Amino acid sequence: MKTRRSFGWLTIVGVFFIILAFGLTVWPSSVSAVPKPKEMKIAIVQFLSGAAAPHDASAVNTAKLLIEQINAAGGIDGVKLKGIYVDEGGSTADKVTEFRRLVQDEKVDVVIGYTSSAHCLGVAPVAEELKTLAIFQVCANYRLFEQREYKYVFRTSAHALSENLSAALYVLDMNPDLKTIAGLNYDYAYGRDSWEIFKKAILKLKPDVKVVGELWVKFLATDYSAEISRLLLLKPDVIQTVNWGAGLTALIKQGKRRGLFKKSMLVATTGLLPQAEILPKGVAFSGRGYHLQFPDPHKNPANYAFIESYRKKFGKLPDYQGHFMAQAIYALKAGYKKAIQFNKGAWPSTEDVILGMENLAFETPRGPVFIRQDHQAVHDSMWGLTTGELDPEFGYPVLENMRVYPAVQVNNPLGTKAVEWIESWPENK
Repeated sequence: MKTRRSFGWLTIVGVFFIILAFGLTVWPSSVSAVPKPKEMKIAIVQFLSGAAAPHDASAVNTAKLLIEQINAAGGIDGVKLKGIYVDEGGSTADKVTEFRRLVQDEKVDVVIGYTSSAHCLGVAPVAEELKTLAIFQVCANYRLFEQREYKYVFRTSAHALSENLSAALYVLDMNPDLKTIAGLNYDYAYGRDSWEIFKKAILKLKPDVKVVGELWVKFLATDYSAEISRLLLLKPDVIQTVNWGAGLTALIKQGKRRGLFKKSMLVATTGLLPQAEILPKGVAFSGRGYHLQFPDPHKNPANYAFIESYRKKFGKLPDYQGHFMAQAIYALKAGYKKAIQFNKGAWPSTEDVILGMENLAFETPRGPVFIRQDHQAVHDSMWGLTTGELDPEFGYPVLENMRVYPAVQVNNPLGTKAVEWIESWPENK
C-alpha cells in the first residue's frame, strides 16, 4: 500500500511534542489534597437503540474493551474504571436532564460520548455549570468551541472542517482538471455545514469549478430515486455526501443499480465498514478515517493490537467510531497520568486533569493526537479510493491512492473560525 503525505509527518509530530515539552499549561504552585477514589465512574453516552444504534455500536464495544484492558493492567494509578452505558436516543432536552441525573444521582466522574451535535451543544453548558469533565468523541459541529470557551468540555477528535476540507484536497489531488461538483446531503446542520466547507474550499482552491447541484433530503431518508435522476442529468464530476446510516446504504445500493457512480465520483465522508463493503470501485472514502488500513496494522503494532483484540472479543472489526472512542479514553488516561506526574504522585482533582489534558500529545491506535489549549483535538485526515479488494488477513475492503493530510493543513489555527479561515485564503492557495 502506498500512502502519500502532503507534509512531513515527523515535522508535525515534533511540533506537537515540543509544545508539550515546553509546558505551555500553567500549573498551580500548590496541589490540592484530593482523596484517591476506589473507582472512577465513567458514563458512556451513545445511541443504543433506534436507527443510529448501528453507527455507535463500535464505540460502545471499544469503551467496554478498553475499560476492561485498563482495569486488567491495574487501572489508572491503581483506580479501576466503571463504565455506565446510557442511550443517547431522545431529544436534546432529554439529554440535558439525563446529564444532570448522571452527575447528581449516579455521581459519575466523567461523561464520554455524544454523536449528535445538537446533543453535545446542549450538554456542554451544563457540564460547565456542574463542573463535570465531559469528553465528546464525535460531535462534529465545528462551532462547539467557536461559540464560547469551555473549561470542563473537550473534543478528542477533529470535526466537520477537517473531514470536508481534506475531502476537497483529495478530490483535487485525484482530479486536477475538476470542472463540476454537486452535493447530496441530509437537510440538517451537519449536512449543510459540511457542504458549505467542501464547496468553499473547492472554489478557493480552483475558482473555475462550477456548482451544478445542491440536493437536500430528509434525515436518514432511504428513497433517492428523484435525486439520482437529477444527478444523472447534471453529470457532475464529483458528488459530495456526509449522509450516514441507513440513508447512505440506500444511496449506495440505488446509485449502483442506476449506474450513477460510473458517471460521477462519490465522495463519502462518514461511511462505516458495512457500507465500505458494498461500495463500487472508485469511490472516495472516508474523511472520518479508515483506520483499518491507516496506519497500516501490518506495520503499526498499536493499531494491529487494537483491531485484533476487538476482533477476538466481538467477532468483527471496529469502525471509525471505535477508533474515535479509543481517542477519548486514551486522552482521559493520558490526562490523568500527566496530572498525577505534575502533582508528584497525588491524585488529581478534576481541575488538575483539565490542565493535564490541555496541550496534550498522546498516542492512539490511529496514531498521534494533540489536544490544543482550546480543548479541540487535531490530527491527520486520510482518504483513499475503493478497489473492491479485501485485506488477506483481516478481510476489510482495501483502499488505493491513499493520501494523508496533516493536522496543520486541515484544521483552522487556534483562535480562528473555520469558515472565516477558508474565506481568508488567497485564491489558488
